[in-house]
Amino acid sequence: MVWKHTAIIALALVALACEKKSEEASSDAELPKHGLSEEQANEVLAKVGDRTITVGEVADRLASQSPYLQARFDSPERRKEFLDNLVRYELLVYEAKRRGYENDPEVVSARRNIMIQELIKQEVDQPLEDNEITDAEVQASYDANPTEFDREAQVRASHIFIKDRAKAARVLKAAKEADRAGFTKLAREESEDEETRADGGDLRFFTANAEKPTAALRKAAFSIDRVGSVYPELVAADGGYHIVMLTGKRAELKRTYEQAKRAIRHKLSRERKEAAMKALTERLRKEVAVEVDYAALEQVKVDVSDTPAID
Repeated sequence: MVWKHTAIIALALVALACEKKSEEASSDAELPKHGLSEEQANEVLAKVGDRTITVGEVADRLASQSPYLQARFDSPERRKEFLDNLVRYELLVYEAKRRGYENDPEVVSARRNIMIQELIKQEVDQPLEDNEITDAEVQASYDANPTEFDREAQVRASHIFIKDRAKAARVLKAAKEADRAGFTKLAREESEDEETRADGGDLRFFTANAEKPTAALRKAAFSIDRVGSVYPELVAADGGYHIVMLTGKRAELKRTYEQAKRAIRHKLSRERKEAAMKALTERLRKEVAVEVDYAALEQVKVDVSDTPAID
């Protein structure tokens, strides 16, 4: 009878609120889960195909909710809504299985990924959480390399590359009179550097000692004082002439221990997880038969003809 089941769940909700207190008060006796006897917990609330939903399952699901949501279901109407949602879920599962989606490659892949996530949670994440990184370890890491999280000065620049000197001189004159939007327009129209032309000549941020852009461009960009200004002369490099505008600056940054400790803790956490993952996979390789034919990998061909090069 529905009213009977509803009453049982209502009692279970009350039991959830005081279960912890009751356990403390009666440590000698094991209380029924959620205040339900085994018989009550096994009573069937609903059937969907060959799937049954019991009073105990609903109580379990309610117990997994936050206290706020538990309070939300403290009425017969809300509990009916909760049960209806479970039935709807099971109906969708039933129909998905009936259509064969259970064996769909994407579903199988998703299931495998969830299993892997659970394995990593139990074998890697949980042990690491139980062994937190100490302040002493963070301090030791900083002392071993106090400049690791410092940052060199950086600038951002845009350029227009033209091979012909006379044409480059004309464009330089126009660029000196242009604002940043105007410079971007000039770069898209006049630059002969196909790699940066579509982006308005943007070279992104770089340091004085970076590998790219070319040394002459780096020197010119770092010599410009004001963001939005154009280097007064053509920069001869790369078989042509560059017109350079400064578009951004980042000052050199030297971090103290207090400023760096959060980044250090994150780095140490990442390193610990990587080490734990490596140890797990090495252990599994010893326990599970693994055969790899790297020579056969030569047969795998990847068409990269239309893929942009990665620097």
